[in-house]
Amino acid sequence: MSEKAVLLEADGPVANIVLNRPRVLNAMNMEWVLAFEEAVQLVASMSEVRVVVVRGRGRAFCAGLDLDMYSRELMPPGFFEAQERGFHGLEEMDKITIAAIHGYCLGGGLQLAISCDLRVCSSDATLGLPAINEGLMPGMAPYRLPRLIGLGPACRLILSGQPIGPEEAHRLGLVDYLVPAERFEEGLAEVVSLYLKVPRTAAIASKRLMQRAFQSSFDEALAEARELLAGCLASPEAAAAAAEWQVRKRQRRSRPEG
Repeated sequence: MSEKAVLLEADGPVANIVLNRPRVLNAMNMEWVLAFEEAVQLVASMSEVRVVVVRGRGRAFCAGLDLDMYSRELMPPGFFEAQERGFHGLEEMDKITIAAIHGYCLGGGLQLAISCDLRVCSSDATLGLPAINEGLMPGMAPYRLPRLIGLGPACRLILSGQPIGPEEAHRLGLVDYLVPAERFEEGLAEVVSLYLKVPRTAAIASKRLMQRAFQSSFDEALAEARELLAGCLASPEAAAAAAEWQVRKRQRRSRPEG
């Protein structure tokens, strides 16, 4: 029995969604998109998980559409819908999601990466959206990518289909952290540790409102912000931060002058 195309590994507050077709650079076939959707739904229900890392086994994050599948049957019925349910699930879940990019991150792989909240990129990565060269549009990237890096750079990447290197991706804001390949795991762990320290209620409230930034009117966003802020104020993290401030204030007052 072959191993699943996508694995879910949960360990306390951190979960890893692992793309698991290393022999084909984690290319996406029907089994892949269904297994990915299942993993996203499962991790979304895990209340103890705070940070979700999406990563690929082997030499690549994800090389995009499985071209053997595409050459035989193009895109099977339901493929795109299942793919987008998985990708949108990352955007909607009440956890911080991080794409750990190394090697090839192309096509659907890059579409997946930009569905995450943050992207940590190895210096050995190659990123691109070559769908145009295959007579396709790159899924929902024409919707998501301009919101992330602006219309002009998104047009160039999508309409040329040409790949870019990690330094340019970082300059464009396509990736958030650029880490030398030889210390990628260490650098990734540092980023994960940083976001584990963020107060959860405030982080998820901020994520919710940022997602509405290009969709809602100011008045709609303001009304939602009021509700989200009320939730933050009622959270144990806010109470702990206020108590800590009072402790620091008393400590400063008790210090002798001079």
